[in-house]
Amino acid sequence: MRRLIFLMLLSLSIALPASALSWAYTFVVFDRNAYEVLDATIEEDALGDVIGEVETTVNDETGRYYGNASNGYPIGTVYREVDGESVEDVIAVEDGSEWKRAEYRFEAPYHSRDFITFFGYLLLGMGIIMISWSFFKRSSLYKKEA
Repeated sequence: MRRLIFLMLLSLSIALPASALSWAYTFVVFDRNAYEVLDATIEEDALGDVIGEVETTVNDETGRYYGNASNGYPIGTVYREVDGESVEDVIAVEDGSEWKRAEYRFEAPYHSRDFITFFGYLLLGMGIIMISWSFFKRSSLYKKEA
């Protein structure tokens, strides 16, 4: 019996090796759009406003990500508009002291966390409205004069 348990544990440890993904290219996600970061640099004077930043990183084991994510840039990396280009087509990504051109490739897959975030804000808004209404009902402004 001990041998059987030992062999089962040994086979599970062999059958479940650790793995990591390797990506074909570096990408960033902004507003549910995935952009491939190219080697082309963009001059500082051709940039517009800051539009966002990397908020999460991609899970190297599963490949899953959500929100403004990247598989090659750390959290806090800034995105900016490129003058004369649509944000749906091109953005600029901070890469050290220079700005790299990132071009749209595909729409990022839906993640359940997107719904949870939306639902959380919805509940927060409803809670604020209900608390405000209850304070208003208790105030002297709501009470009718007889």
